[in-house]
Amino acid sequence: RQGRDHLLGEGYEQVSMRMFRRADAPGAGVPTGQGDHACQTDGMVGLGCGARSYTSSVHYSFDYAVDMRQIRAIVDDYVARPAEEFARAEVGHRMSGDEPRRRHLLQSLLQAEGASLAEYRARFGTDAEADFPAELARFAARGWLDASAAPELLRLSPEGLAHSDALGPELFSPAVRAAMADYDLK
Repeated sequence: RQGRDHLLGEGYEQVSMRMFRRADAPGAGVPTGQGDHACQTDGMVGLGCGARSYTSSVHYSFDYAVDMRQIRAIVDDYVARPAEEFARAEVGHRMSGDEPRRRHLLQSLLQAEGASLAEYRARFGTDAEADFPAELARFAARGWLDASAAPELLRLSPEGLAHSDALGPELFSPAVRAAMADYDLK
């Protein structure tokens, strides 16, 4: 919070929990997706060891770890691989059911400008508030949603943006929770 407040006081605007941009920088104040990368709808190819990539239906990466010895082994293995081994993903999840809606809502909420309910409805043919009533009710009860946002916008409050890392687990599906529980932690 101190870092956020300092950056805001020095003329930066908050774009997401971790991204700040000078208010006078080119592109500042322009909504995401208008000349900028829109993580909700654009695919992403992550480059490098442990980078995440995604398409509209697959979220994948190379192996990753949190233990320093295992991280070093993964980096060494990554660097030693022949180029043809990078043609396929080793760790990934094919999204089905409501997974694309969950990811879209999460990626939209993580942006300071929030989630356009009309955009969500146009993409999925359903309403985010009807798809995730319990999750959104918990966010609101914690003060994480901006009650002053326009009616067609779900936006995090400053407190919600500060707790962005807690949003993802709240929106994980039972299938993703099961896959995470089965993953061999490193």
